Amino acid sequence: MGFYDERELPFYYTLYTTFAVGDRYFQSLLGPTFPNRYYLLAGTSFGHIRNSFPSSPADFSQRTIFNLLDEAAVSWKIYFSDVPFASLFAYVRNQPPGKVVPIQEYFIDAAAGTLPQVAFIDPRFNGPKNVESDEHPPANPQVGQRFAFDVIDALFKSPQWQSSAFFHLYDEDGGYFDHVPPPPAPVPDNIPPMLEPGDEPGAFDRYGFRVPTAVVSPFSKKHFVSHIVYDHTSVLRFIETRFNLPALTNRDAAADPMLDFFDFQNPQFKTPPSLSPPPVDLTRPECLDP
Repeated sequence: MGFYDERELPFYYTLYTTFAVGDRYFQSLLGPTFPNRYYLLAGTSFGHIRNSFPSSPADFSQRTIFNLLDEAAVSWKIYFSDVPFASLFAYVRNQPPGKVVPIQEYFIDAAAGTLPQVAFIDPRFNGPKNVESDEHPPANPQVGQRFAFDVIDALFKSPQWQSSAFFHLYDEDGGYFDHVPPPPAPVPDNIPPMLEPGDEPGAFDRYGFRVPTAVVSPFSKKHFVSHIVYDHTSVLRFIETRFNLPALTNRDAAADPMLDFFDFQNPQFKTPPSLSPPPVDLTRPECLDP
């Protein structure tokens, strides 16, 4: 096991000790990247427990948060660095131009004050270790830290900062240990896991390990730690609560909407803090998968 300290990740240490964080934010399931991201977007992995791709143009036709947003006339965009993950879903793949756009447009929209009401931002998932920014081993985590800084700093400087909430999330833990056991979770639907020979028996009735999360907003509680249980569907529940949308599944219907992170009556960060650009050491050794 290993870890990074404030000398290596100074921006993250400052960000997470300045704004509100959660120490009971769990993966949606004890599994890899893709099914956890399905929960973030659809409230379920619809049986998937592996990194699965659609097998036909009509595959992955499940309803997502983007269906709900369009039905309520709430504007949204996905800003991607190399691959828009949500395009695995047929509804997103079939969107007209302008909804799924390169990351450069995020910085243009932030500066102009034209960000949509809901935005999802994807890092770079592929490339050499000093180019990939999703912090997945063997990528250099300082590259991901710098990407996060650039995105958040652009929001700090945006005319829309005063009414924004930014959720900094990790889809899964990337390791095999946590001293806090994952608690039971509401089953999202009646779809069983797609178990294969040799898989451990189980169901979608327990969260995975904890992952870091921070809420960056003028309304974030200062230097605050929330101890309520959350998972990726809590972000869905926040969006659904904010825009009066229905739930997608039983899991997001039961999720806490993360309001504990905020004090809407007494905003602490009307003026965003001044955070220094973090360094990127291109000579760092590779970070290996555990």
